[in-house]
Amino acid sequence: MSVLRAGTKKQLALGLVIVFMAGWLFFSYYLYTNQVLFVSIEGTILDFEATTLALYRGQVDPNIKAVILYLDTPGGLVYPCLEIATHVQELADEKPVIAVMGTQCASGGYYIASFASYIYTHMNTITGGIGVISVWVDLSEYYEKEGIKIWVWQTGEEKDMGAEWRSPTQEENASIQAEVDALFMKLITDISVNRNLSNDTVTDISTGAVFLGREAQALGLVDAIGNPLTAQAKAAAMAGLWRFITVSQDMSDAQKFLRAMF
Repeated sequence: MSVLRAGTKKQLALGLVIVFMAGWLFFSYYLYTNQVLFVSIEGTILDFEATTLALYRGQVDPNIKAVILYLDTPGGLVYPCLEIATHVQELADEKPVIAVMGTQCASGGYYIASFASYIYTHMNTITGGIGVISVWVDLSEYYEKEGIKIWVWQTGEEKDMGAEWRSPTQEENASIQAEVDALFMKLITDISVNRNLSNDTVTDISTGAVFLGREAQALGLVDAIGNPLTAQAKAAAMAGLWRFITVSQDMSDAQKFLRAMF
């Protein structure tokens, strides 16, 4: 009788362990299928491949339900910013994208943020600075003074455009200015549409002026004062998540599942 009772206790204990393990694995799997992806853009934006790949993965991975886009950048090269902004727009069309500004989020950085579903800023974040600049440095007089001679063999008249050994021609000057104006118009137009800005606000930001976060909120450039934790809660609410895990762009699937488990 005692042997039977001992066996029953062991079976009961084993059953409880199995139930516990099954529940644990089930809940871990639930968390794994409810992820909030954290994508970071920091420093001057000079390229786009790593960021756009992370955004694309966030778009196509069904386990990722929302994305937090952290930006601490003064902006950067125009075309990388445009490329990243396109991916943010495509992602935001399918899933919540919550932008969070760091110490600074200006120029092309703000342009990227404007495509997010919701934007948080710190009170003293430096933002704005919307504009386009192209620089051509002419050192020809210096070279002449120093006795430096340059010979150039090229296949087309514009192949050495921007070269420091000469000034731009009238045609090049007009062409560059036209491109700068067109790019600026695109930035201003997109930001105005994305943020539903008034004409007065568009005029204010067209000067290239910078604003602190609280000023940007008053202008309608951002939605609220917050931080990454605030953004995490907002992302979960917008995605309808009860429980979730936050994952980074460089984590493997195995690392994500381990985070879900522990």
